[in-house]
Amino acid sequence: MKARPTPQNLNPTRPKLDSTGFELPKGTSRSFQAPTGWSDRFWGQTGCDIDDPGRGSCATADCGSGQIECNGAGASPPATLAEFTLGSGSQDFYDISLVDGYNLEMIVEASGGSGDCSSTGCITELNRKYPAELRSEDGAA
Repeated sequence: MKARPTPQNLNPTRPKLDSTGFELPKGTSRSFQAPTGWSDRFWGQTGCDIDDPGRGSCATADCGSGQIECNGAGASPPATLAEFTLGSGSQDFYDISLVDGYNLEMIVEASGGSGDCSSTGCITELNRKYPAELRSEDGAA
């Protein structure tokens, strides 16, 4: 399974990150410096067929751009979402949302900072826990 975490800029007047799509191979990570006031979401796309110039599509959470960069477009359900609002007063907020469905395990683990910064998310393969009639694409989403 390949996943493409894809940050989306929900509000074009707010600060942006330096990428709107990238491949993240299993066991690797990528860091971003988010500017104060940044509020947005990440999601992972699965079943991607992307060629060398970065063109293609994904079986789940595809943004419809036809390329690895989503350029502000959102994910098509099903998509597990990590949502962030940073620099809102003296607090930052984050959560994992299944409002647009579920396509993969995801967890947010905070580091640094102060206060109660708990991990949140789901690291269980949910498709194996539900009956076939509640799954799509043979459990792939």
